[in-house]
Amino acid sequence: MDQSSGQPQPWNIAAEAAVHIAALMDLLRQACQRQELLLSVERGLTGWTDVRCKAGHEFSIMGLDVVSTPKPYGRDPSTPWCKRCRSASWVRECLDVLESVARAQGVELKATERDDESGEGHVVFAAKCSKGHRFDATGRDATNWHGEAVEILCPDCYQAAKIAEGFAKVEAVLRETRATVAKKYRNAAEIRCRRGHLHTFHVDSPDGREAIHPNFCRACAKLVTFQEFSEAAKDLGITVLESQWIAKSRSHRAVCFAGHEFGLVPNKMKRGCPECPRAMYGGAVPPHDVYYVVSGLDATTGKETVKPGISSGVGFNRLRQHAEDGLTVQHLRICGLPLGMARALEGFVLRGLDGEGWLSTRGVEYFPAEALQDVMDLVGEWFTDQPGLTIRSVVVDVDEVYGAAEAAAVREVVDLDVDAAVVFDSGDLTPVAALTR
Repeated sequence: MDQSSGQPQPWNIAAEAAVHIAALMDLLRQACQRQELLLSVERGLTGWTDVRCKAGHEFSIMGLDVVSTPKPYGRDPSTPWCKRCRSASWVRECLDVLESVARAQGVELKATERDDESGEGHVVFAAKCSKGHRFDATGRDATNWHGEAVEILCPDCYQAAKIAEGFAKVEAVLRETRATVAKKYRNAAEIRCRRGHLHTFHVDSPDGREAIHPNFCRACAKLVTFQEFSEAAKDLGITVLESQWIAKSRSHRAVCFAGHEFGLVPNKMKRGCPECPRAMYGGAVPPHDVYYVVSGLDATTGKETVKPGISSGVGFNRLRQHAEDGLTVQHLRICGLPLGMARALEGFVLRGLDGEGWLSTRGVEYFPAEALQDVMDLVGEWFTDQPGLTIRSVVVDVDEVYGAAEAAAVREVVDLDVDAAVVFDSGDLTPVAALTR
């Protein structure tokens, strides 16, 4: 600080820094001497120094590298700093692999006077594959990151093979999922899943090929999640009324076997119905012993719909809910099924409808009205295959189906389609050990 003016004076560090810079450059020169490197041009501390090794290779080093990086000066003195000298043996190995791969794949190699940009001394070859593609190749191109010889040396042939591999995966997905190709490009395919959702597969990149798998459609994956959620709810005597999956933490409209409607959150499903005693969900839940088929104009979708399903008791609570949604025509109601039969029958019918190509109109159990005959045929087929059970198809009067004990109001919300009705003789529905395990 200037005592006369009281103002701080600028700090000139040039003289102090010069001593340290000179010491650092002396250290660099000593290091080069130990490595038998010939200094050709010095450009100071922040520049670089051009040197030549004893093998005649020219490269550059910096004075700052002595203190800022552990390499090359942190190496053992016996290890050469010259990258080409250090990599000579590996370069020779790579060259041998390149020549071997080229012979095996019919690739012509012609050496040039250029080296690649790695600085390790790999010679660049002008190459030509058997299909006429021309490209540059070095020993580095002959091995993969595992150190193994590459299967295809030509980049164009390699890309074409990967694209063909991707399209082969697309074909496998199409066969497995019954999806269709909406549009095909040189390096991509636009796929429409069975339910009409579009998705594009890109086959010219590793990430794109990795995305080609059977459960590619997220919308359909949500449907599977919704089906699993609905099945888990049935174990608690709860029927999910929601038409689609919302989220794990969001409530879905549901009704318990006692008729209480409430919001069921998938993450908190074990509690069951909040209006029913907790003891209900310790094993006292009535089993699903009713199988039914109803149809009508679905108020949710506005489409003529058929709905197969299961319930408990006599099933009229659930049928009344369907009637309120527009599904007022009852085609089938089987009561008193042995334990587990209704669930097994339901799964068989749904799998059969899927195999026939029927797609749900909403949820997983609502189908176009045209699927009614297939539903009835599948039910009859399942009962025919069960040992100890027989079916008897009869046309009956409405009063015989409902019974005198049923409330008259029930008939107002459920209209039996007598012509299509099939009644299974309750005397034949006896417990069978093979079906109740």
